[in-house]
Amino acid sequence: MLIAAAACGDDSQITSAAGSTTTESTTEAGSTAQDTSGVDPTEATAGTESTTTADTAVPTSTSTSTSTTDPGTDTTAEGTSTDPGATATSTSTGDTTTEDSTSSSTGGETGVDPCGPDAEGPLLNCYVGCPDELFAVPPYVEEFDDPAQYDAHWKGTWAAPTVAGGSLNFGPHPMTMDWWDNYSPTWSKEEYGDTLLCARLRLTPPTVAIPDEDMFEITMRLPEDAAFETGAMSLGLLTAESQLVFRTRIDEAQWQDHADAPFPLDRGAENTIDVLIYAQGDKYVAELRNTAYPDEITVLPATAQFSPTGLVNLLGWRDSAAVHVDRLVLGGPAAEVYDRLAAELP
Repeated sequence: MLIAAAACGDDSQITSAAGSTTTESTTEAGSTAQDTSGVDPTEATAGTESTTTADTAVPTSTSTSTSTTDPGTDTTAEGTSTDPGATATSTSTGDTTTEDSTSSSTGGETGVDPCGPDAEGPLLNCYVGCPDELFAVPPYVEEFDDPAQYDAHWKGTWAAPTVAGGSLNFGPHPMTMDWWDNYSPTWSKEEYGDTLLCARLRLTPPTVAIPDEDMFEITMRLPEDAAFETGAMSLGLLTAESQLVFRTRIDEAQWQDHADAPFPLDRGAENTIDVLIYAQGDKYVAELRNTAYPDEITVLPATAQFSPTGLVNLLGWRDSAAVHVDRLVLGGPAAEVYDRLAAELP
């Protein structure tokens, strides 16, 4: 589901910054590696990498949008971006499921304040930069400005991300054929259940796009003893394809896709992204907004049966340019925003 929606309010910038199967294949040589710090929930054994995806039915739904200007929007260099009117389609061989996106105009034309108490639609219309009012008190807030706090609440392995400049920094990686050189995970020490996650991050899509070469993932409720991202929902930002995907890693290099949608990105320039992910039982929904395209908010729902609790995993994989996570907040949604958020669940 792709929703083009208006933004309102101040955009406070952080300056420190899972049917039938469709098979794709990539090849990546490597070897077995172990986490010397203990059990690695994202441990993988390298070899010939092939990607298998199986679409899970996502109900067709129609949402509305508004069109206004965000006066506090970040600006980025001109580049290639996803067509905002594109239709997000997920099709599987056999039982076919198609998800279409449509948009219309509401808000100012109907006299409804998109940020008021009677507002509907994406929360990122109004709540950008992960403000505290999105959450019930007290949430867990991480601004990655204190290495000691990171060490206390998060783990990392291999080419571990660094805490510097008020950000958690992934890459850039050497992009070698040895996968561990390009693999930077970090995961929470605390397990979360039904949770709202909000993140602000910055990334630079490559000017020359090569599929599977650049991606960043946020995984919800990852079992602590998982060999891969099994039994968990991962939101992948596939920067080479300008695409979002909810998926589950089911083997060394095999994935089950649950839902996908296009997402606008500028190539060769740093993009600032606001991300919301809400997990409630077997239902998930994500909202994403590129601050360079404030009127285009992507809402992606998905359903899959996973463990009710687990770790939060941030994964930088083959990032040829650095990815910076400037702010991350975890907790339950505030009562004032719960109805709007729950309405987006599948």
